[in-house]
Amino acid sequence: MMTVLGTILLSLLAGWVVNVVADTVPARRALRETWRWPFQRLGLAVGESTAVGSASPRRYLIVWLMALALGWFAYLQVGWTPKALLIAVEAWFFLAIAVIDLEHRLVLNRMLVVAAPLFFAANLLMGEVTMSSILLGAVTGFGIFLILALLSPGGMGMGDVKLAGLIGLTTGVSDVLAALFIAILVGGIAGAVILLKNYLRRRNWRGQTMAYAPYLVVGVWIVLFDGIRLLHNYLERL
Repeated sequence: MMTVLGTILLSLLAGWVVNVVADTVPARRALRETWRWPFQRLGLAVGESTAVGSASPRRYLIVWLMALALGWFAYLQVGWTPKALLIAVEAWFFLAIAVIDLEHRLVLNRMLVVAAPLFFAANLLMGEVTMSSILLGAVTGFGIFLILALLSPGGMGMGDVKLAGLIGLTTGVSDVLAALFIAILVGGIAGAVILLKNYLRRRNWRGQTMAYAPYLVVGVWIVLFDGIRLLHNYLERL
């Protein structure tokens, strides 16, 4: 029971951190200005019921629910172990990346630079992947998306290319291709839906941009939580 309660409390704390990071880092706001916003916008703080410049209450609630789900998946996968904590922290970090890209169309270098050495060291210490696998994964992810960016100028930013490199560093070379394939597949489906919607509404799609980082995040989430193996096992039982 305490483990379950601890998972819930830690996940809710992570959701608060993700919300505050999304409010603070892109706009370079001060933490003393933003740390209360998630509570204020949900009406849980004493004092103001709104916060000028903060996101909608819906975003804060969705992030909290997502953080709770990600923490719970990590716990269910391997129990509450150091490995589960690492998986959860990585998943929560990528959640922050997705939220910021959705709201600002930015994948911030300063977040990637902080995460890369931490994830590198943590995965090595856990013994989950070898150093060569980590480095090859980073080169593979970065290289594949760099080629895609060069083939479609303006269609994909260098932030997405660097994020693909970080995903390779996180998963190792054995899983980075699966994560990127899922991202490309899901992103392609989403792009087709957007184009169809614009066509049916007779909207001009030229000049529109699509946040691509969330689809990369979906790919790495599925790999982190071993979703491909779980789907394979499910299909075998049918």
